[in-house]
Amino acid sequence: MDRRPRLVAVLDDTATGCHRAQLHNTTISWSVNGRFVRSFRMSETKPTIEHVLFARFATEPNVPVVSLCIFGIDTLNIYYYSGESFLVALPFAVARVCSLQQGLLVQRQATESLVFGSSLPSLFSLQSPRSEFTMLGLGHLPDMDRVTRNQHVMLSPTPSRATSGAIPVFNDPNIELLDTASSRSGGSAQYVLCWDSSARRHLVYQCIVIDQPADSADYTGDPDPSLSQFSGISQLSSASRPRMARQTSLSVQRRTSAAPPIGPLAAAASRRKSGFTSAVKNDRRSSIMFGRVSFNDSPAPSYAADIFYEQRQMRAQVVLQLCWTERRQRDEPCADARICVVQSVVGSNVLCLMAGGTVVTLDAAFEEIMRCPAASMAPVRATRPDMDDLLLVSSAGNLQLAPGGTIKPLPLQRNYPPNILRVVYTQSSKVALETSGHTAEVSVQVPILPLARSLVASLSFVLSQTAYPLLWRAAIALFMHCKAQDDQVGRLLSLLLHGSDKRVASAALPARVKAELRDRASAVLFAFRMVYEDTALQKSETFEHLSALGQFMLQFSLHTGQTRVHQALVRAGMVPAATVDAVGISVKTRQRSADSDAAVVPSLTKWALSAADSQMQSFPTLDHIGNLFGITDAEPAAGARDSTKLLNITSNMLYQLMIERDTALVLRQLANDKDPMRLICQLSTDMQWLVHSVIETMKLRCISSWPLSVLALIGRHDMIANTNENFDGNDLATSGQAYESALGGVSTSTEPKSITELCEQVLESSRTETETWEQSSKAQEFSTVAFSRDLRLEEVERLLNMRAPTFTAISLGESSDPDDPNGPRLQFLTHLAQRVLALPLSQALLRYSSQQLKPQSSLPIIYPKVAARFRGHKTDITWTPGEAEMNWPLFHSGVAAALSVERDQLCSVHSSWVLLNWPSDPDDSNDSAGSAAREFDAAMASHAGFLLGMGLLSVDKSESSEGSASKQDAGRGPLCNMPPWQAFKYLSKRHGLTSIALLLGCACAHRGTMNSSVSKILSLHIPNLLPPGSSELMLLSYGTQASALLGLGLLYMQSQNRRMVEVMLHELEITQGEARDSSNRLENSDPAESTAECYSLSAGFALGLVAIGCGQSTQSLADLKLLDALSALVSESYGTASISMRTRVSTNRDSSQQETVLNDFADMDISAEREMVSDLGPIAAIGLVFLGTNYNLAAQRLSLPRSIPHLRVLDPFVVMWKLLMQSLIMLEDIQPTLEWIESRIPAACTQDPAADNEELTSDLLRIRLHAVAAVCFAMALKYAGSENAAAHAAILHHFDALATVAAKPSLSYESSLTKAAAQSCLDIMCISASLVVAGSGDISTMKRLRSLHSATGSRLYGNHMASHMALGLLFIGGGAQFTISNSTASIALLTIAFFPRFPQHYTDNNEHLQAWRHLWALCVVPRCLVVRDVSTGKMCKDAVVVLGNKRAVSPLLFPLLEDTSAIQVDAPGYIPLKLDIATNSHARELLSRRRVLYLQPMQNAQDLADLSQYKEWLAATLHSVEQLIQTWHSADPARTISTIQSVQRLRIYVRVSRSSSLLPNAHDSSALALTNNGNWAESTFLTWLAVRKHVLGLGQLDQCRRLLTRYWTGSVSEADEPQSYTLIALLYATLDLPSPADAMAIAKQVPVAQLVNYLFSC
Repeated sequence: MDRRPRLVAVLDDTATGCHRAQLHNTTISWSVNGRFVRSFRMSETKPTIEHVLFARFATEPNVPVVSLCIFGIDTLNIYYYSGESFLVALPFAVARVCSLQQGLLVQRQATESLVFGSSLPSLFSLQSPRSEFTMLGLGHLPDMDRVTRNQHVMLSPTPSRATSGAIPVFNDPNIELLDTASSRSGGSAQYVLCWDSSARRHLVYQCIVIDQPADSADYTGDPDPSLSQFSGISQLSSASRPRMARQTSLSVQRRTSAAPPIGPLAAAASRRKSGFTSAVKNDRRSSIMFGRVSFNDSPAPSYAADIFYEQRQMRAQVVLQLCWTERRQRDEPCADARICVVQSVVGSNVLCLMAGGTVVTLDAAFEEIMRCPAASMAPVRATRPDMDDLLLVSSAGNLQLAPGGTIKPLPLQRNYPPNILRVVYTQSSKVALETSGHTAEVSVQVPILPLARSLVASLSFVLSQTAYPLLWRAAIALFMHCKAQDDQVGRLLSLLLHGSDKRVASAALPARVKAELRDRASAVLFAFRMVYEDTALQKSETFEHLSALGQFMLQFSLHTGQTRVHQALVRAGMVPAATVDAVGISVKTRQRSADSDAAVVPSLTKWALSAADSQMQSFPTLDHIGNLFGITDAEPAAGARDSTKLLNITSNMLYQLMIERDTALVLRQLANDKDPMRLICQLSTDMQWLVHSVIETMKLRCISSWPLSVLALIGRHDMIANTNENFDGNDLATSGQAYESALGGVSTSTEPKSITELCEQVLESSRTETETWEQSSKAQEFSTVAFSRDLRLEEVERLLNMRAPTFTAISLGESSDPDDPNGPRLQFLTHLAQRVLALPLSQALLRYSSQQLKPQSSLPIIYPKVAARFRGHKTDITWTPGEAEMNWPLFHSGVAAALSVERDQLCSVHSSWVLLNWPSDPDDSNDSAGSAAREFDAAMASHAGFLLGMGLLSVDKSESSEGSASKQDAGRGPLCNMPPWQAFKYLSKRHGLTSIALLLGCACAHRGTMNSSVSKILSLHIPNLLPPGSSELMLLSYGTQASALLGLGLLYMQSQNRRMVEVMLHELEITQGEARDSSNRLENSDPAESTAECYSLSAGFALGLVAIGCGQSTQSLADLKLLDALSALVSESYGTASISMRTRVSTNRDSSQQETVLNDFADMDISAEREMVSDLGPIAAIGLVFLGTNYNLAAQRLSLPRSIPHLRVLDPFVVMWKLLMQSLIMLEDIQPTLEWIESRIPAACTQDPAADNEELTSDLLRIRLHAVAAVCFAMALKYAGSENAAAHAAILHHFDALATVAAKPSLSYESSLTKAAAQSCLDIMCISASLVVAGSGDISTMKRLRSLHSATGSRLYGNHMASHMALGLLFIGGGAQFTISNSTASIALLTIAFFPRFPQHYTDNNEHLQAWRHLWALCVVPRCLVVRDVSTGKMCKDAVVVLGNKRAVSPLLFPLLEDTSAIQVDAPGYIPLKLDIATNSHARELLSRRRVLYLQPMQNAQDLADLSQYKEWLAATLHSVEQLIQTWHSADPARTISTIQSVQRLRIYVRVSRSSSLLPNAHDSSALALTNNGNWAESTFLTWLAVRKHVLGLGQLDQCRRLLTRYWTGSVSEADEPQSYTLIALLYATLDLPSPADAMAIAKQVPVAQLVNYLFSC
């Protein structure tokens, strides 16, 4: 028993190598290129393996992946090369399977119990492991034309039932699948070999795969909209089809119960959707599946037929067309039947079929080309690297090679094994041969020298289509017998010259080939001259081969009578052999035929030196042979144009340099090559330097409009990145070590730490408990690069640390009682708690979008900790707060944790991840002290903040339009797609903070979308929108109602929805003038409880958001007269110390008339009831509705009284609120100057508050302070995030003035009121100062905010909240990465978030809900302009960005591109970038979205020649000229050609160096740096002068003069002809001497004795 592994499958893949599968018992091993990959052990209970083969499946469009397919009895195991695996249930028993280019072709095994077998197909295709087995279509010529255009093709069961545009199903049961074949050289041609049992012939079908589905795990295409007109399962697109998991069956499990008798088509459709089968049968082999329905052959033929007929509208994926039928009939299919595809000499596909010991080859029209006997065949790459030839095994067991499959086979004469039976498999040029007893792997490659291949290929432009294959066969026969490749050129030239080879009889040229070579001699010389010029440019080619080629062309020109060509070749430096005249042509005969010869000889040097002519044309190519010589029956061979690729590219570059038209065209042809750098490296050293200098010069002068291929060639990938939409910066190395190397503070050292370092680390960790934020590398890189010169960011992190204990100098004695409320310990901790518990709001700003998300785990939330270490104590003393005091700080901590997640990562998180963060229920069994319940309550409060943060981070789409309530497109984020049951789970908890967070979070996530589902949820929490009596059942707090009302405003933001405007206006009307008591509705301990004041303010905000900035322009709201309605609410309000507008004091009265004033006061309606609702809501509505409209009438409705008595009775905060809204209405009038600020302050309060002036009373001083704060806040909102220096300076000026007033001691009651007012105004001044320079980390603002950090009794919770939030704004997102938008919507949201009245204590929500403080997150925009390295993705340090007249260092806040025409960036070590965005709108739009500029490092190509190597070549050229002059009479032909070529190219470089395209511009200061600070043009010209001087000295010799004269007169003797040719070639290469014919024309005017001197002087 043979225990050796058996080879069962082989696949030669061009991308990954040769794949082999070997079977040993029940184990299959997979190897690639001899390297073991994987092994698979089949089940021992079912060890039967039916078929094993390799196939390709597409994981992405046009990206096939090799996979191993193992067929069992009823299952198919598919294993990807990448490691993925799939298990597919077979719907039928498989008789035979073959692989296609992508997918499988499977034949169903026929059964004897077939009832309606004539209708059921037998061939199916499988295009993806996740797709179904689909039927094949039978195409005809019109259908195939539609298929090739990739149109939609539908299937019909029979031609008679075919619908319009459908093709019949391939359902012939007599067809048996034998083999498939496709081209290994690319292309979509596939062929299927079948046996027709009825016709008893072999058939060949052409197979076309259309709309190949990719693996749904990696690629999902869009459903085809054109299929919407069809019904049935053909409508199931890849998106709607159920996606199956790996290692699970893709077919529907069969069931044993039959379906009820219903209509056939309806039953088919219903069972298809439900997954039921159609019959009861235990035989698994007789079951067939179509689509997703499995049915059997019996016992219900009518039902199965209906199922099959339903497929008439199924889309075809594989279509077969009959293209060839065997002539003779056979009794049975041949056992050796096989099919393969090879490439002919011209590159077209040749179909090769083998049956019955005969091989037949067919062309593209399926006409027979050749027929020969053979025992086996296989495609092999023997003579061409990327194309297949036909390898045959003769009946005698010998190997034969048919090049291209169209030529008579040649016997292979190497030491191959005898008695070969068949070819087992092929791997590129290697084949496995089966002999009697073993299998041997041999190579059949015919090594061909590149020059020899180029010479033969160039003749395909000359010879006819019938003569060239014969020449190719003779050349292959000659190459196979050459022992050394260096002999191939000489023997090939001998074959072309003499027509045969003495040592190889099969290499003789037929008579017709020799006749065409003789008749087309001029074209032959033209083609060989082109190959000669191309070979001279190559670096690796030896000049011995050039010498042999030159001698052949000289001799061939004499043989064919091409005298003028002979003379031109001699002048080009070709030295003839000693037997040049062996054919017996006399000199006189040559001279007489010179005048009548009209041959064309291309010369690169002569063409380049004639560039001064304005009519210069491009250098000819091999494609010009047909036009020049009238050849019409030639067809270029495959790859023949590549034989002169270097010459074509070089001549094109020189042509563009010399005509100096478009600089981008100089390198376009070179850049269009697949691998241009490989071509450049093949050039000689001097030519490499020329290309190198062109690339480096173009690198500095390129513009973004150049082709991408040219920009990639010259190395300006920064231009590509800055202008190309498909460039993805995430592909760069912007993570891991790349970022760590860019960060100076990140240590990657793995050395062990010493005991001292370990002890210090332990002490430090015990001394300070810091946050465990895992800051992302991207955020860390921004902050490190932006603030690497100082420690400002570290200082801010220290100030805003929520967990670090505070060290104090307060000393506690032993007798001090820790529980004494008046003791120093508790007083200090109470003051410290005011500061620490306000830090989470600043942490939300500082850590915004800076933490990496881990979707597999919950998000950690850090709670604030109040701890202090007093002097003399070694332990921290913590403060124990009350249960109600920690609810809102914990809520803010949850928001800070959620907002710290990177926004881009959060958008891809599923909504179920939110439930992962749900706090676990408390365990009350072992919790006697109630600690578990308290922990659960704390977790619920923080989780509520987490929900709000999720909504704030969602990306808004805002695609809805006015009145389009059906537009339900939401943004991207966890709350955007939250199912209703999950929202109900949160709301059913009746937790106030959770309800607020969910309602507000969902509204933020769907802002501007008018989502109906979210609108219903929000409306349920507004009592006035519910039926009567239902609101009492819900017992909603004012905080929840206010959040729901504001949520409606966010949901319908900027929509101008009339219904919502009416709702908000009604809410404002019913809340004005009413005292709404909520003490009996809910417990006061509810943290979500608020007041009617907050509800009224939320109604005003919501109304303003819905109709923000519309003013009087909207038509849908014109009849509501919003201005009058809201003004009436303001005039009828009874706010705290507010004045009724109905009895407003006339401003025209004289304030000195005391009696009149007193009478006015008697008529005033002043109310001091705290329960009454103020007019802050209507004022906010007016300000936001007319925001930025500059509508004077609306601003006048909010004007302040001008008389001092009227001002004194006003609440200063109302003054602030009205001035703020009035300034926002007149937004365009805001100027960043101190004068404008003073102009907005009431006239009675215009004195300087910092001056000690008794004339300004305390009440007017407080009004002035509030007025200044309001105007500065309005200015900050307009210039938010703009870093406007004037606005910032004006705000800081008044900031210092207010700080001075707030720092004054309070010696009386009035002074204490003034101090409190100044402290309150200073809070909003902190926000204003930071808004203008948000994200910049401005040091002057930071110093002022740092001074307010102290924990004293005068600073309350709200004061710390304002200063800390301002500090967070200054370093938002870690600094330098984000800023605040100043759009109209952002100004409205910032007004709500930074409402000027901050809370007094932790639970203060009377006027403004603390949850609204986080709405700033909706205004954050990543407007930071960053400069990165295009190759690594790192930030470029010290990159200076020039925007017009402004210069800034990256990273900088993104500028306004509307005012910028061009952007220039300079950085050390990088090429300067100048991007014109004025004319390139695409680059402007791309920069606006990316906010990244890429720079290219300034580095030279390492593989190309540099200036030093070029100078070495110049020195070598000069030295070789000197040597040739000294030894010209005995010079070697190869050395002569090398010197002549160097001199000719030197003259070209002298001409090219004067081109303006290579001369450095005056403004290109770095041009010389890129060329190693050397002037290569000067070196070239000096070398040329030296060479010319030496050659002119040679021309002064009498011997040289006599020889040149004899050459012109045609009297050169045969004895000294080779030496004379060397001297003549050197003279012609260096000097501009005329041809012999032109010299004789000049001799008619100048005596012959003086001819040489005359021409030398010219």
